[in-house]
Amino acid sequence: MFPIVQDQWLNIFLLNKNNISYYAILYYLSGLLFPLIIINYSSRNFLNYKFDSNNNESNKKEFKNLFYLISFCILLLSLIITNYFIFSFSLVANFSIYNNLSYLKIKILILIIIILLLLLNKTKRILKKLILINFFYLSIVIWSNHYFNLLSINDNISYYFSNIKLPELESLNIFNIAYLMIIEIGYYIWSFINNKNNISNWRVPYPSKTDLNHVMRITVFYFGILIYYLIFNRLN
Repeated sequence: MFPIVQDQWLNIFLLNKNNISYYAILYYLSGLLFPLIIINYSSRNFLNYKFDSNNNESNKKEFKNLFYLISFCILLLSLIITNYFIFSFSLVANFSIYNNLSYLKIKILILIIIILLLLLNKTKRILKKLILINFFYLSIVIWSNHYFNLLSINDNISYYFSNIKLPELESLNIFNIAYLMIIEIGYYIWSFINNKNNISNWRVPYPSKTDLNHVMRITVFYFGILIYYLIFNRLN
């Protein structure tokens, strides 16, 4: 329903796109509404987790070879998050570091900082909020490029933003949501491993069926968002 409303605003906007009208403003703001809904929902439901397995004393099944499990999970999640931040910076021409000789050093530094933030529950939640801010920043860049493309003034802002073509914007929307979904699942898994005193006690129990329901909730929610963007891309 919402993509259809956006499509109607777009049609009215394009009839007189040389003037910034009420419908043009509504159309631009509508593109920022869904990212804000995602951030709000994620902050309420996917930030602080309570685990059934850790409260069940009768559950004696625990993971073995914890060193490999913990090392793999934290390194993989940290690398994914690092690439997400760096990709966001690369969309702004003035902050691009891909051609910089110190790129590897910067990436390693960010990776180490993220690993340290993930180790403590308080800083882990701060990192999650930074990820959501990065998601919103990416959404603004993608949506603004889409909007400026429709206005045919993208050349005027190319100094600040990468010149992204419309087909690329459609792919970037899907990438942004899919990548955030992967981070959400990885964040949940790490939250389970790092819950309470699991690491300090060097004991991580097997997840219960209730614990695994969180992964299903994350997947269903983000697949619904992906379907919305796929519909939106077809309408536009």
